[in-house]
Amino acid sequence: MNKKLKTMLLPKETKNAMTKYQIALFLLFFILLTAILASDLFQSKLNIESGEPSPELITAPYEKKVTDLAKFQEEQKAAANAVEPVYMADDGQISNLSKDLDRTFEILADQKDSKDSLTEKMDELRKRVPFSELLDSTLGALLNLSDHEIVTASGTGSVVILGIASNAESGARSQAEVSLLQDRMIEQINKSSMTEPVKELINEFIEQCVIKPTLTIDKEATKKMQDIAISDVKPSIRTYRENEKIIGPGEIVDDQVYQALQAYGLIKVKSPWKPASGIAIIVLVSMIILILFAYQFSPDTFTHWQRMVLIGLLMIVALAMGKAFMAISLGDNELNTLTAILIPAAWVTMTVTLLLGVKIAVLVGVILAIFTGMMADPGNMGAAGSLAALFSLLSGIVGIQGVAKLDRRSELARAGLFVALVNIALVSGVALILQISPTDWLIGCILSVANGFLSSVLTMGILPWLEQGFNITSAVRLLELSNPNAPLLKSLLIEAPGTYHHSVLVGNLAETAAEEIKADPVLVRVGALYHDIGKLKRPYFFIENQFSKDNPHEKIAPTLSSLIIISHIKDGLEMAKAHKLPSNIQDIIAQHHGDSTASFFYHKALEENPDISEEAFRYDGQRPQSKEAALVLLADNVEAAVRSQKDSSPGKIEGLVRKIIKEKFDEGLLDQCDLTFKDLDKISIAFVKVLSGIFHSRIEYPELPSAKTKVAEEAGTDQKQEEPKTQKENESPAKQDSEPGSPSEKNNSHE
Repeated sequence: MNKKLKTMLLPKETKNAMTKYQIALFLLFFILLTAILASDLFQSKLNIESGEPSPELITAPYEKKVTDLAKFQEEQKAAANAVEPVYMADDGQISNLSKDLDRTFEILADQKDSKDSLTEKMDELRKRVPFSELLDSTLGALLNLSDHEIVTASGTGSVVILGIASNAESGARSQAEVSLLQDRMIEQINKSSMTEPVKELINEFIEQCVIKPTLTIDKEATKKMQDIAISDVKPSIRTYRENEKIIGPGEIVDDQVYQALQAYGLIKVKSPWKPASGIAIIVLVSMIILILFAYQFSPDTFTHWQRMVLIGLLMIVALAMGKAFMAISLGDNELNTLTAILIPAAWVTMTVTLLLGVKIAVLVGVILAIFTGMMADPGNMGAAGSLAALFSLLSGIVGIQGVAKLDRRSELARAGLFVALVNIALVSGVALILQISPTDWLIGCILSVANGFLSSVLTMGILPWLEQGFNITSAVRLLELSNPNAPLLKSLLIEAPGTYHHSVLVGNLAETAAEEIKADPVLVRVGALYHDIGKLKRPYFFIENQFSKDNPHEKIAPTLSSLIIISHIKDGLEMAKAHKLPSNIQDIIAQHHGDSTASFFYHKALEENPDISEEAFRYDGQRPQSKEAALVLLADNVEAAVRSQKDSSPGKIEGLVRKIIKEKFDEGLLDQCDLTFKDLDKISIAFVKVLSGIFHSRIEYPELPSAKTKVAEEAGTDQKQEEPKTQKENESPAKQDSEPGSPSEKNNSHE
C-alpha cells in the first residue's frame, strides 16, 4: 500500500494531529532560522551618536585601517570644483550668426538688382540691420559691387566671423567676453584685403549682430576632467593598533571617531527590531516557496513531510556552523570577512541531492545562499553579505553537479575537490576586484580548500545516519548494496548461481531501459540484483538452478509447486527485512511479479482438475507502483523468455520482447505506475539492443586434430602406401569406435 493511500485511510483525528504537528514544526524552524540570521542585531553594542560624549573608554579590538570618509568626500568635491570647465562651440548661436550674415548679403544683392532709383535703393537698405548706420557714400559703393564681389565678401566674412566665434580659445564664453570677441573679429576684418565699404558693412554687422556668447560648456568632457581630478585624491587613512584608544570617557564623538566605531562594528543599530522583522519576512517567504516547490516538482519530498524536516535541520546546522566560523577572528576585518567561505553550503546541497534529488537541492542551495548573505551582514546587506552569498551559492551548485550522477563513493571526494577549486577561483576573482594583498588571497585559498574537504567529510560521515534516521536510501547506499561481496549477493552466487546470473542480466536490461526513460538506473540495477533473493530458501526448485535432469516438480502436485514458486516473494521480503534492505528495494521485491499468475503450473493443474481455482496460482503481491519496479518486472519476464527461445535472431528477439510487454500491459500489471506508451517503446528498443548483444549468433569453429592424431594419420598414410593390403588392420581406434554397433555409439545412444 503506497504512502498516499495510507494517508487517505488514516482516521480524521490522526490526520488533525499530524497537521498540528507539522504546523508546530514549521513555526519552530521559522523561529530558529530567524533567530540565527538576526542574532547579530541584538548583540551588546554602543548606543552612541556623533556629537555626543562617549560613555566609556573605547579601544581598538584589533589593528585596522579606517578611512576618514567625510574628509575624503570633501577633498573629492574640492578637486572637482577646481577643474576648469571645458568649452565647445554653441552650435545654435553659430548657426544664427551664419544665417544672419548670409541674409545681409542676400538683401544687398536683391537691392542692387532692383529697378528702383539709387536713392530708393539706399532708403530701402537703411530699413535693415546692419545697413541703417552706414553713410550714403558707403551704401552707394556697396550697391555698385558686382555679383562676384558680393559672393567673395560674404565668404570672407563668414570665414572670419564664424571661425573666431566657434574657436574654443577665441570665442566668447560669457557675456562679459562678447566685446572682446567683437574686437578680435573687427581686427581680422580690417587686416583682410576687402574693400573699405565691405569692411565697414561687416564691422557694422559684428557690432550689431554678434551680441551673445558663442561658446558653451562641454559637460561630458568637463565630467571626465573632474573624474580624473577626483581619482587623484587619496583618502585620509588612520591606522588603529590593537588596544589603542579610540576615544575616552566624556570626550565628544566627532565624525572621524564615529566612522572608526562603525568600521569596527561597535555602533548599535537604532532599532534592531525593524531589520529583524525584515529578516523574518524573508525567511517566511523562502520557507513557503520551498514548500510550494516541493508540492509541484518534488511530490515525494512534500508527501513525506519528514523529508522537509530533514531540509530544515540541514540548513539550521549549516548556518549554525557558519555562525561559529564567522566568529573566528583572523586579526583584520577584511580577513574576518573571508571566514564566510567556510560555511558548508556544498555539504547541504550534496546531501539533499543524494537523498531527495537535484531539483529540490537547487532551490535549497539558492535559499541557503540568501540566508548566508543575511547572516554575514544582517544590518546592512553590504559587501560582506554579498560575498558570503556568492560563495555559498556557487559552491552549493557545484556540489550538486558533483554528486548528481554518482557511480562510486570516491566521487564524493572528487565533488569536494571541485568545490575547493571553484572557491579558489572565486577568491582569485574577488582578490583582483578588491585588490587585496597576496597574503589575504593565500588565506582565502586555504579556507577554500578547507571548505571542499569539510563538505566531502560531512557528506560521507553523516549520510548513513541521515539515511537510517529518515528512512531514505541514497545512491551511496545503493552502490554499497550492489557490491558482489554483500552478504545476500554472495550467498546467491554460491547457493543459487543460476538465479544470480539471471539477476545480473535482468539488472543490465532494466538499467539500460531506465536511462532511456529517465528513471533511477542505480535503484533499478540494485533492485534487480535482489529481486529474487527469496529463491535462496529453495534454490533447486527453480529451473535456472537445476543443473541435472532431476526436476523436483515432477514428483509433487502443481498446487504445491505453485505455492513454492510464489512463496519466493514472501521469503525474499523476510530476508530483505532481516538484512535491513531499503524500503524501495523491498518494494521492487514485492512488486516484481505483481498479482500475475504462475501460468505453467495453473495449466498443468487444469489438465488434472478443470474446475480448479486460478486464485491458488496467483502471486499475492502489489502491482508495480513505480517505474523502477515495473522495469524489473518487464526485464525479469523478457530475460527468461528470450533465454528459453532457440531462435535468437534480432527479429525474433524484438517480436518476443514486444509481445511480452504487450501481454503485461493487457494484464493490467502496468496500470499503477507512471509508464507511458512512449516509455514502453523506448523500453522495448533498449531490451532488444541488450539482448541482441547477449544472444547473438556465433561462428561454429571446425574441430582441429590434435598433434598425436596428426602424427598417426601421417604414419597411416605412409603405411598405406607401403602395405595396401593391410589397410583395415591398421585403422585407428577412434574410427573403429564410431562404427555402428561399437561401444562408443551404444554409450551415446544410452545418454
